Amino acid sequence: MFQQWLRYSVLVVIAASLSGVHAFGSSPAEDPLLRLVPAHAEIVAGIADPHHGDQSGRLMIVTHNNNVDFKDWIGLVGADDRQEVDKLIEVAMASPRGDLSEHLLLARGSFDGRRILADAEKNGGTRTEYKGVRIVNLKPFPREQQEMRDTRWLTVLDDNTVLFGTPITVMGALDRYLSSSAVDASLAKQLQTLQPDVNCWSVLTMPGAVLTRHLRAGVLDESGNALLRGVSDIAIGIHYGSKDRVDFTFGTANAEAARALATAMDQQTQLLPIAGTLQAHFEEVSVDQNEVRGSVRVKDKQFDPWLTAVYTQLSVEGAASGEDVARAR
Repeated sequence: MFQQWLRYSVLVVIAASLSGVHAFGSSPAEDPLLRLVPAHAEIVAGIADPHHGDQSGRLMIVTHNNNVDFKDWIGLVGADDRQEVDKLIEVAMASPRGDLSEHLLLARGSFDGRRILADAEKNGGTRTEYKGVRIVNLKPFPREQQEMRDTRWLTVLDDNTVLFGTPITVMGALDRYLSSSAVDASLAKQLQTLQPDVNCWSVLTMPGAVLTRHLRAGVLDESGNALLRGVSDIAIGIHYGSKDRVDFTFGTANAEAARALATAMDQQTQLLPIAGTLQAHFEEVSVDQNEVRGSVRVKDKQFDPWLTAVYTQLSVEGAASGEDVARAR
């Protein structure tokens, strides 16, 4: 059956989401799904079933289209009442269609691939193939045509891996699968900055100007946006335990930008005005050339309630402005 930790994440996953056109048992860098991530991906976010019933909420920095894919995927694999999911990765990247226009969901577990694909075809999908792999071509569902305009491909490999996303990303993932490619070198390098005990993580590689252009309104104030514009890449890992810990690494354009960001953190500048009553403080912030590294500790399991509050706040603000919670731009 589908795990409760993933059901709940459909609520909190967008608590710090981007609006785009929208403890692993081992280190995150060792996840076999990673080798399927296409090169030049700008957002890669991963999560694993923690196998602890008291841990529910998860934070992944993803696009609105990733969230739509996630919700649709739940429906698509619902035809398989015995399916189990252990790991999930979501990807977003640019293409000639625009910033963060391509999106992909990768899931690993146990699936009845034939049943899932047959049911998708029965409900309007069109069967096709790519290099001998069975694909179901899916048009946007009627309920989401105002927010999802992309045709997406769905396939299941060896009854243990699901690929679901825009055709260019699925083709890229399948090319890597069929050629037994290793993890993309730039992605592997970023993942090495993550601690091995994190339960979920997000890495972003894009100019700060692109990132701030797509960041959901209200997440950062103008001073925070100004600092973020000097960032070139971000790695965030979250460990859930008796005290939740958020690790971060910010790559910046130069050493001066790194020092400015570290100083803002050291002065406890309210970089996240949406944080509200979150009881947290920066720890071990350091600068190494053009990188800023550190951690945030959150007391007494306040992180899940905070994520829920952030989601609620964004929902209210989006409704007041006539926008969806994570409206595509």
